[in-house]
Amino acid sequence: MAPKSNSREPRRPDRGARDPGGGPPIAVEIHALAAGGDAVGRDDGGRAVFVAGAAPGELVQVRLRETHARWARGDLAGVTRASPSRVLPPCPLFASRACGGCQWQHVDDATQQAQKQQIVAGALRKLVAAGMELRPFAAPVAPYGWRRRARFAVHLDQVGMGDARGPRALIGFHEPRGHDVCDVPACPQLDPALEAVLVAVRAANLVRGDGELHAIIGAGTEGTLRAHVVIDAPCDEAAAAGLVGQAGIAGVAWRGGSAGAPAIEIEPGLFARGDGFAQASRAGNDALRAFVRAALAAQRGERVLELYAGAGNFTRDALDAGALVVATDIADSGASQFVVGAADAVTRDLVARGETFDAVLLDPPRTGARDVVTQLAALRPSRIVYVSCDPATFARDAEHLVAAGYAPRWAQALDLMPQTSHVELVARFERT
Repeated sequence: MAPKSNSREPRRPDRGARDPGGGPPIAVEIHALAAGGDAVGRDDGGRAVFVAGAAPGELVQVRLRETHARWARGDLAGVTRASPSRVLPPCPLFASRACGGCQWQHVDDATQQAQKQQIVAGALRKLVAAGMELRPFAAPVAPYGWRRRARFAVHLDQVGMGDARGPRALIGFHEPRGHDVCDVPACPQLDPALEAVLVAVRAANLVRGDGELHAIIGAGTEGTLRAHVVIDAPCDEAAAAGLVGQAGIAGVAWRGGSAGAPAIEIEPGLFARGDGFAQASRAGNDALRAFVRAALAAQRGERVLELYAGAGNFTRDALDAGALVVATDIADSGASQFVVGAADAVTRDLVARGETFDAVLLDPPRTGARDVVTQLAALRPSRIVYVSCDPATFARDAEHLVAAGYAPRWAQALDLMPQTSHVELVARFERT
């Protein structure tokens, strides 16, 4: 296992030199992939060096551009000894380092999954030492073509790239560690139906300024594949409205207006807009829901508090089990009771009223739930289920739960976004 200091990329370097003059490349032995997406190794002096595009087991040449006392960051200048896990990326934009939408297309799937499990194990080592079972890694998503939801960056290029109709709109993802938009006409990560939506938006030539484009596809109860698009950028409103009916697009929204359906049913009982949160793939979400159901083990008549409930992705399963669900941050999920408000404020109010619950389920954003977990013990749940997309913030919050008397029973890591460094966790805690 990689040393603790190398399991995650440094977040906020506040000392050191940037762009130290473009000196000659240095040799670095790569031993792991890091949580932020780079590979990590050590130079001859033992200093940790982060570099994108390398693979575990390689000897590479790195040209440093940011140096610190204990670590450095650089650009891949060459591969002296290639890793057997290195593969040919299918996307030319990734191969040229122009697009930052993926980080690990150059690494085979088995190695990606093993490295994600290693990253999780490093972040959870204290919990594992305290008795938590880290279960075998799950990879329920196909390597490519899995993305049903995407958020694209939009930039109106004014520098001679247009045609007779005006400047060209760049629609794609940001460059690696940068702000420039890489135009992405096609992406192997996208479901073909979502890629068709992107093609239709491009053909409409509707973008008039910088912003974002959100799109989602889904098949609800009726089984028909439909899409919803949100254009969070200045646009030609008539052209935006004209998208309805093309490439399965059922609804479009833009700043100050909309046309067609306000949302689509992406799964039976789950509705979303293009800019609403939903797991990026259907197969991944099915697997995630199954692990959450097993961890929560909701029983008929139990009171369940669900925090950060979103559109009710997990709520529907607890309701199907017969639980009485109080959910926060939810839009018409059919919960027994839902409360609109920040999770910490809602939890604080429930504690003040002396309410208790049999179980608590929380699925916070990447920043975690620091202000919430310190209050949960006062609600007296017998079990707590924590869903996380960041092992480090999860481990931080878990320490508070352990200190409050909740034993870490097991954790399950899942690869829901292949070719990226993202990893999902489901964990169960029980009151001792």
